[in-house]
Amino acid sequence: MRHRGLDYLVIAAMFVTGLYVMFSGLVMDVFGLHQFALHATAGYVCAGLGALHLALNWGRVRAYLRGRLGQRERGERPKVLPPEGAPLVGRRALLVSGLAAAGGFVLGRVAPRRGPVEIPDEGADLGALYHQWSKPGGSGVLDWGGRPAQYKTYPDAERIALPDPHSYQGPSLEETIEARRSVRNYAAEPLSPEELSRLLHAAQGITDRRGFRAAPSAGALYPIELYAVVNAVAGMEAGVYHYAVREHDLELLQAGDFGATVTRAGLGQTFLGQAGVCLVLSAIFQRTRWRYRERTYRYVMLEAGHVAQNVYLAAASMGLGACAVGAFFDDEFDDLLGLDGVEEAVLYTLSVGKV
Repeated sequence: MRHRGLDYLVIAAMFVTGLYVMFSGLVMDVFGLHQFALHATAGYVCAGLGALHLALNWGRVRAYLRGRLGQRERGERPKVLPPEGAPLVGRRALLVSGLAAAGGFVLGRVAPRRGPVEIPDEGADLGALYHQWSKPGGSGVLDWGGRPAQYKTYPDAERIALPDPHSYQGPSLEETIEARRSVRNYAAEPLSPEELSRLLHAAQGITDRRGFRAAPSAGALYPIELYAVVNAVAGMEAGVYHYAVREHDLELLQAGDFGATVTRAGLGQTFLGQAGVCLVLSAIFQRTRWRYRERTYRYVMLEAGHVAQNVYLAAASMGLGACAVGAFFDDEFDDLLGLDGVEEAVLYTLSVGKV
């Protein structure tokens, strides 16, 4: 067979590339990686080699199909004999391949990589425990649940359309970074709807037709939800709003003056109730947990920081004052937003106002 040498070379290359795809896939699964060097390329190469292998053996495949179909038409039991000199692929080989695939799935997806971290005695440093627990495989948890909805909406809420956030051209990035400060004293002048629109878009706005947003997110899963407690925005009713990311709209959850509520929830920090708006970041943890497992809380907290920095820079570019606050009563903020504090919980809040 003139193609036999080339055929064997193609089979060997398919084995090597397929093995690399399997290995890199296991590494990504174990360590929660979104990408791995040449994983996708190796997969395409393997698929191309498979097509080439089929082309080189098309005569055998066609003869096999003809014989099988012809015997079926005559009512005979198919007896397929390989061409002389061709290697046999028996039941044993198929069984071994199936067991290897199943074993790889179990090792990479189900079995824990190392034992769970022991729970320390009362009074121990829970921060250190969390750090150990959140290492890949550190929890021993096997079932991490399924993927929830990508977007949260309130279908019965009143929708408020926001102005186009792209109409403003501020100072350069370098100037904005230099100007960024935490500002806690605000003027009585209300924010404009355009300023609020730009703040929300900078925090969580969609910036790409594929759905990517302004702040980076592990695996592009976007667990952060954004709420706005509006105290003073021109032409807008005071109240608690949810940012509908896909439409760039606000959904009114509760109308009313909640300045005193956010001040009390924020440990008495009065500037929260005096700012034009108090932006509240929450997280739906399952959006990240189903893929990244133990690393979930690390990734979610990091993302909250990315979003907050975007708010800071957007505020500085418009000459507004902003201040991030991590000291607050969790339950009071969760109650204000109607969250259970478990599946979705408040992580961070930022006040923004005129200066």
